[in-house]
Parts: sequence; structure tokens; C-alpha cells
Amino acid sequence: MRVVFVHGWSVIHTNTYGGLPKALADLADQHGLEITTQHLQLAKYVSFADEVTVEDIARGMEHAVREEILPRLGPGERFACITHSTGGPVVREWIHVFHQQDLRRCPLSHLIMLAPANHGSALAQLGKGRISRLKSLVTEGVEPGTGVLNWLELGSDASWALNEAWLDYDYAAARFFPVVLSGQTIDRKFYDNLNSYTGEPGSDGVVRLTAANLNYGLLELAQNGRQLELKMRRRSVTSAFGVLPGQAHSGKELGIMRSINTRNAPGHPTVEWVFRSLKIKTAPQYRKLITDLKVLTDETQKAEKETTESGLFLRKRTFRTSRYCMLVIRIRDDRGTQLNDYEVLFTAGPDYNPNHLPPGFFVDRQRNKINPGKLTYYLDFDCLANWFGRSEIRDHFGVKVVVRPNSGFAFYDMAEFQGTFSGLRELFDVNETLMMDITMHRTVTEGVFRLTNDLTPQKFSKQKPGETLPDDI
Repeated sequence: MRVVFVHGWSVIHTNTYGGLPKALADLADQHGLEITTQHLQLAKYVSFADEVTVEDIARGMEHAVREEILPRLGPGERFACITHSTGGPVVREWIHVFHQQDLRRCPLSHLIMLAPANHGSALAQLGKGRISRLKSLVTEGVEPGTGVLNWLELGSDASWALNEAWLDYDYAAARFFPVVLSGQTIDRKFYDNLNSYTGEPGSDGVVRLTAANLNYGLLELAQNGRQLELKMRRRSVTSAFGVLPGQAHSGKELGIMRSINTRNAPGHPTVEWVFRSLKIKTAPQYRKLITDLKVLTDETQKAEKETTESGLFLRKRTFRTSRYCMLVIRIRDDRGTQLNDYEVLFTAGPDYNPNHLPPGFFVDRQRNKINPGKLTYYLDFDCLANWFGRSEIRDHFGVKVVVRPNSGFAFYDMAEFQGTFSGLRELFDVNETLMMDITMHRTVTEGVFRLTNDLTPQKFSKQKPGETLPDDI
């Protein structure tokens, strides 16, 4: 089996792969696989130049695959990819650009993503200057490139487009097996006291579990009067996702890939589950892997619900880790214009009141800098599920959107979606993301353009808005 390793963002040395390539070669026989050093290839791509985008890297990958991989494959043979962090989106972009028409003809059979930023990273918004000093991300003073950084920002147009396109992929029919393996352990050596995202619960210090997971949903809502009506609901094909115990994003001690060495490789959880993933050949085997990883995830998150830390200058503290979900909201009007001045409120209770939600459900909100019409919410899933699971609480959960201007010659009325939490859970679950596409109606009044028979010169700067224009105009 030929295996290609694809590293993450801002990497400048192949030591980022740790001991995983050697572990595959050394232990392959024990797992019934034929992998030698001749079967392993390490990617070296440029992500630290500002002009380079994720699609540029995908095009570069296509050239490398044609030159270095395809000539070495036997009849009917395909290759596997093991990626870390941004490497996951890079390979997914390559698949989308060059093989979206027929996934069955893609020469890739297995895509094993370690801590991938499939929906981005909260850290990407910090900007080049601040990110360059985070030693958990960047080494040797290399400035990360804005081209890739823009993709990684939560709610980016590029990540939205890729994830929306992947909703249509039927993995089993193409005998293509994607696997996401991530962790939720924080390596305090890389914690930045000025940036809480490096210690964010439900993440590995860089990527949230919700942002790594390839299981997600899409909800499309369009304004009709004061209501947001459901237009479409879609959910991705179920894929393999597992939370590995004790794994952080990077680092020689806890990094999900970098921590692997000759001594610990035989018992390392990453090595074990990479091998189990590479052995998948059929749809039933893949479904079994999905089930097994779900059991592992439940066990890991139950065991890691509480962690206690202490040190020479740190008082003993116990950290409780809940489980989370993420909402990525896109707000446009019915003319396709992105909206920048708006508010989004969550509501609950029989009267859909913002004050009837449980305390502590809200964790973080981040607006995309390039497209302010994208807003990402990070929510405590357990808090919401426990609240709506109580017998005395009615299953009412909604979204209210207020856009400005809300008066004048052209404006937007307030609109809200009144649904249920259980209904939304059909589109996403714990550790997952829901993409919510909201279209608001732009109202234009007849006062914006009038005709007159009076040829006498007259001032009309004080013209007032009139009746609203018909919807067919």
C-alpha cells in the first residue's frame, strides 16, 4: 500500500510527521499490511507565502500525484493519504477540484485526517503578527501566509463552498474511506495566556472537534414576512470520526502525530487507529469502523470530562470539559448581497424568548473578517441537550435575525425561525457543525423612484418612502 503524508499549515520541516511514517513501515506486517519505506512519501508544500491559496496547493498536489504517484501504482491500485491539520482541507480541495465529477475514478482510497481544520480554526483570525509567536503553530519565526490563513478563518467563503460541495459525496459507492481522528487534550506548554483559544475546551488547542468533524448539516432559511421559512435541509453522509485519548494538536509529548516515536509506537492510539483505518476495504468494514470510533469517542469524552492540574506556581484546579457544537451562519439578502450590520439571537420557550435559554450554553462567537456576513457560534451541546431534555421544558428553539437598515427607502424587516432543538438535531449532533444559510428579503419602496408631469423645476430631496414595491420587481 502506497501512503502519502501531507503536513499542516506553516510547516517547514518534515520532522513534523514525527515517528508515524517509520511506525507504519515497522509495524505493517503485524497488522497484515504491506508498507515499506519505498511505499511512503512525505509532502512538502508551501503555506507560508501570502500569495499561495489552498486551491493553489491542491493544483500543486495534482501535478505531484501525476508525476510521482500514478506512475508507481499497479493496475487497479490506489493510494492512501494521512494528513495533519490543514493537510486535510488541502487534500479535500484536491479531490473537489480534480475528481468531484466521479469520485470512483479518484486514485485515492483512504483519507485519514489527524486533527483536520475542516471547518477552520478559531485561531486563524488572530492575524499574522500574533499567530507568528504562537509556538504551537509556527516554528523558526516563519510568518504564516495569509492565503491559507484566510481559508482557515471560521466561516470563510472557501471552507463553506468546499463543505457544501462535499454534502453530495457518496463515500461507500466510490470505495473511498475518509476518517477523522482528533483529540481534546490541551498541552499547557503551548498555552498562550493572552489567547484563550489555545486552551479552549472541546479542542486540541488549535482545532475544535466540531471543526474537525466531517459529519455536519446544512439548513437553508428564507424570509417570508416576519418568518424564516425552511427551504432545504441536508446532512452529510455519515463518516468515521473518533476522539483519541490524551492527544493534543502538536508537540513531541502530546501531539497527535509528532508524539509518536519508536518506543511508544506499538501502543500509541494514533498508530492503532491509523492501521485500523488503512485496513478498510469494503462498505460494511467502514460502517463497523464508524461504530467502533463512536464507542471510542464516548469513552474518551467520558474519561476526560474532568482534568486536574497543579504545579509549582499553579494552585490545584479542576477543569470540567463539556461537549460542544458549532453553528456557522451565512446571512445574505435575496439579491445575493452579503449583509454586514445585523444581530442574531437564539430563542427558546413557548414564546421564543432569548431569555429562556439555559445559562452557560453560549461559549464563543466569531465574525469572519473578510466576509462579515458569516458568523460562527460555539455552543455547549450538553447544556442545551440537558435543558431541552427536561420534562418541564418545551422543545422550542429558534433564531431571530435583525438587519439594519430597518427603515427608509430600502430596508429589512426582522424575521425569525421558530423550530425545535430536536428538529435541528436531525441535521447535526454533539461534536458537529451546522451550516445555517439565511436569506433576508430586501424591501424597496416606491418612493425611491417617482415620475411627475410637473415640468416646473422643483426640489425633491425631502421625498419620503411610499408603499413597498411588489415582490416581482
